[in-house]
Amino acid sequence: MAFNAPFWSPSGASAILFDWDGVIADTRLDFSGIRSKYYGERRAMLLEDACMLAPERRASLMRDLEELEVAGARNAALVPGIDKILEWVEAARIPWAVVSRNCRKSILTAAETIGLQLPHVLLSRDDFSPVKPDPRALREACRQIGVPPSQSLLIGDYIYDMMGARRAGMRGVLVRAVRGGGWDEWLECAYSDMNGLYDELLDPTDMIPWEYQEAAERHGRDFLNRVHRLFLPLPRHPSPTLDTWAARAASIGVGGFVVGDEIFTPNMWKENPSLDIACIGLSLRETINRFTRDRWPFASSRAGESEICPPDDADALPGFLSQFAEP
Repeated sequence: MAFNAPFWSPSGASAILFDWDGVIADTRLDFSGIRSKYYGERRAMLLEDACMLAPERRASLMRDLEELEVAGARNAALVPGIDKILEWVEAARIPWAVVSRNCRKSILTAAETIGLQLPHVLLSRDDFSPVKPDPRALREACRQIGVPPSQSLLIGDYIYDMMGARRAGMRGVLVRAVRGGGWDEWLECAYSDMNGLYDELLDPTDMIPWEYQEAAERHGRDFLNRVHRLFLPLPRHPSPTLDTWAARAASIGVGGFVVGDEIFTPNMWKENPSLDIACIGLSLRETINRFTRDRWPFASSRAGESEICPPDDADALPGFLSQFAEP
C-alpha cells in the first residue's frame, strides 16, 4: 500500500536496497582487534581512514579485513525475520539489491552458508568505490535497477547506512535499537528488529518524511496535507533570491511550482548559486526540478498557470500559506 504525498511508508518503495552484514546475514564481526592494531583504539572509519596508512600497512589492513569477514561468513546465519521480508519483497515484485562495505568474497561465502540466492545487483567494496556513507554506491545501485533514489528505500543497521541514504536522497529504515549517540537526526524510520519492519509492511502507517517533520510539528499534519496540494508560481522578483524562496516554500511542504518556458541563464545562476550550474542553458523548470529532487523528493515543477499569487518575500510564505490550512 502506497500513501499519497506528503506521506510515505516503507511498503510503497519502488526498489529496496539492503545492507548485508547485520541486515541479511549475521556474521557477528568484531573489528575491535583490527581497529586496535591499525588505529590504536581510535574510533576510525576502517576503510576511509586507510588512506592515512603507509601503502604496506594499508595492504595489510585490507588482507586482515577480508580474512575476518570471510571467517565470519563461514559461520553466518540469517538475521531473524529477514526471510519474511525478502519473501514479501519477491511477492510484491519489488526489485532489490545489496550494497555493502564488506568484501565480495565474504558476501558470496555467507550467501552460500545461509542458502540465499543473491540479487542481480550486488555492490561490495570490491565492486564500487567509494563505499557508504558516500552516496555514489547507492545511486549506482539505483541506476542499475532502473529506479531513481527518490523512489527507493535503504534498509540498514548502522549510522553509515542512514547517512548514505540521506545523502543519496533516499528513504532509510534502521533495523537496530538505538539510544542516543547522535543518531536521532539521521533517523527517518527505525525498528528494533526485522519483525517490527515486517509488521509495518503488512499493515502500513502513513509516515511524515524527514524533510517535512519540522513543518508538521509547527503547523500540524492537516496543514502539511493541504499545503502539499498547492503549486505556486515562481515570483518575478523573489526576496532574497529565487533559490532561497523555492527552498523555503518546499520546506514548508508546498507540493511544487508552476514554471513558464524561461531558460536558466548565466546571470540567473549568479543570482541563485545554489541551483545547479550544469543547468545553465536548460529550462528553468528542469533546473527547479533538479534543485528539489534530492532535497524534497515529493516536490516537482510543471508548466501551466496558477491563480495563486504568493508573496515575493520568502519570510512571508508561512503566513501566506496558513490561509490554505483552513478546512
